[in-house]
Order: sequence, then structure tokens, then C-alpha cells
Amino acid sequence: MSREEALRVLGLEAGAGQDQIRAAHRRLMKQFHPDHGGSDYLAAQINLAKEVLLGH
Repeated sequence: MSREEALRVLGLEAGAGQDQIRAAHRRLMKQFHPDHGGSDYLAAQINLAKEVLLGH
């Protein structure tokens, strides 16, 4: 996943800081986590986007 794709997945703009990335990840995981009616695929994409943007 490219940095641009990761930003799009998390709904962020270029230049987003670590706090914004973590907040967007948390918000989306609450909505799309498999335990809350979301899908494994979407949760994996959200997690991957966070990893790409934070460099983990």
C-alpha cells in the first residue's frame, strides 16, 4: 500500500501528524472492526494504512 492509498483509507490529507493518524485509525476500527459487524478485509486495510503512515 502506498502512502497516498493509506491516507485515503484513513480519510486524511498529506501532512497528517501521528496523533491524527492514530485518531483516524481508532475511529475507523470502532466502526469497521469484525467484532462490531465490520469485515476482516476492511480492518486489515485500516491497520495496514496505519502501519504505512507511522512507519511500523
